[in-house]
Amino acid sequence: MKSKAVFAGFYLLLFSTGLISAAPRLEAHERTYAFNEEYRTLPKGSFELESHTRFKMPDARVTDANTWEFQEEFEYGVTDRWTIAHYQIWQVQNRDASNDDNGTYKGFKFETKYRIGEKGQYWLDPLLYLEWQTAVRDHDNPNSIEGKVVLSKDFGLLNINYNQIIESKLGSGGRTEHAYTVGTNYEIFEGVRPGVELKGTYWTPSSNRNELAVGPSLAWSNRYFWISGGVLFGANRAADDIQSRVIVGFSF
Repeated sequence: MKSKAVFAGFYLLLFSTGLISAAPRLEAHERTYAFNEEYRTLPKGSFELESHTRFKMPDARVTDANTWEFQEEFEYGVTDRWTIAHYQIWQVQNRDASNDDNGTYKGFKFETKYRIGEKGQYWLDPLLYLEWQTAVRDHDNPNSIEGKVVLSKDFGLLNINYNQIIESKLGSGGRTEHAYTVGTNYEIFEGVRPGVELKGTYWTPSSNRNELAVGPSLAWSNRYFWISGGVLFGANRAADDIQSRVIVGFSF
């Protein structure tokens, strides 16, 4: 059972590796992390389609029950610094090894990002992020709002990135969670960036236990296409044992 779990977590990252080539890179649109929001917005008047695939296995020691989430995003650059986006979300839950899958339409969300200044204008490159999500099957907390403050810094070919995250459920039983992500990557070849990402919570209202997970990431880009993927492994019992994510983007 455990070998299946490790395979499921790693295959998306290996798929990303197999796509690396010598095609020309894209400076403005590329996404170089899987779990971190970045200091990036689309140029004014441009569009981007993104496909997100997420995998989560809470406890591989007990069961191989897992969750797959699929998001399709349409993004538009209102100005060079302001981007808006719309997502549609589906989820598949595999309850156990009997393949008792449960596929559902989870909901939709709207996102807006505003990039403050130009890269290198300040000591840290800041971006503000706001997201509103409707969960069609969560009757107690049908809506949620998530805000992020993104701080990024380049040291030559090395990037360091931090997200301060707050998420609030808007319902009768709604609570607020405070979380963060940290990432660093380095461009080893043109358009190729391996890295490490960390994801955690400062406070989780449902359990009062702080989650912590860490793992590798890999990103590649060319002129009109990019892909980033990563795997996180739980560093404590509060975190999911395995989380993985792959994002594929097409710009036009």
